[in-house]
Amino acid sequence: MSTPSVTPTYQPGIKSVFLLLGVGVLIALMLPLARAALEDGVTPLAYAFWQALGGAVILAAWLRRRSSLGVQGKFVRYFGISGLTAIAVPNAVAFAVVANIGAGLTATLYALPSLATYAIAVTLGMEPLRKRKAIGLSFGVAGCVWILSPNPAGISPDTLPWLLLGLLVPLSLAIGNIYRTAHWPTGASPEQLAVGMLLGGAALIFMVVLMAGDVQTLVVEGTRLWAILVLQSILTAIGYRGFFHLQRQTSPTFLSQLGFVITPAGMLFGIVFYGESYGWAVWGGVVLLLTGVVLANLPGRQSSSYGAD
Repeated sequence: MSTPSVTPTYQPGIKSVFLLLGVGVLIALMLPLARAALEDGVTPLAYAFWQALGGAVILAAWLRRRSSLGVQGKFVRYFGISGLTAIAVPNAVAFAVVANIGAGLTATLYALPSLATYAIAVTLGMEPLRKRKAIGLSFGVAGCVWILSPNPAGISPDTLPWLLLGLLVPLSLAIGNIYRTAHWPTGASPEQLAVGMLLGGAALIFMVVLMAGDVQTLVVEGTRLWAILVLQSILTAIGYRGFFHLQRQTSPTFLSQLGFVITPAGMLFGIVFYGESYGWAVWGGVVLLLTGVVLANLPGRQSSSYGAD
């Protein structure tokens, strides 16, 4: 598929907003679950593998009951690239860093792709340039940078190497946001693509583990771990089904704002489940982030020209 031409800026409806909130909360809930599993000895790659595979199996079974699975071989490249950018890289990295910096701060990494996604979309002509949206997204990213900046009132400098590794999460997600919209296969449903993307991500992780000779690390034992994985798989199936509906119904930039939901939700879950605490700088960053969300999504004149408000 060719890259779409410039279209009027997408203005979210109430259904899209609630879908964004719901999917964001589900993804944020995966982080404390991942931390619990990793603390019980599961490796990040193993957890990411079983999460993707389990979510794909559950969603595929649901679709087969509705006789609407029909995943076609011609979509293999789409599944592979989508699985790499949305599942394999971001989840494996996020699950690796969550045990070192906490669920709350890991969640902030998901807010960073928004400005990068918008910049790429504008450059490729997929969306028009709007100053207010650009400023709002910049505020949101600035809030995340503020949260991530090592200082006595925020986080410890010891976490900086893990945060730098964590930047692979937003970079991968931004590339994936653009790719999935620009190359959406003709005739494919969101559910079909969600199954394919999850299977693609699981397959890529398995190939990496196989090439490294560490297949045994995928073995999971214990009732508690399997209970966590089953719950994670259910959340994954529901969350990524909604994720692809958002991808089809909205714009890449609106979809990228999932991170602005994941960040505060992830911090809240970190407080509730693990007693994580944050200094004044972190909460100041959250306020700045939310201010950016409001600015980026205020209604404006519908125009396809650059610089429109």
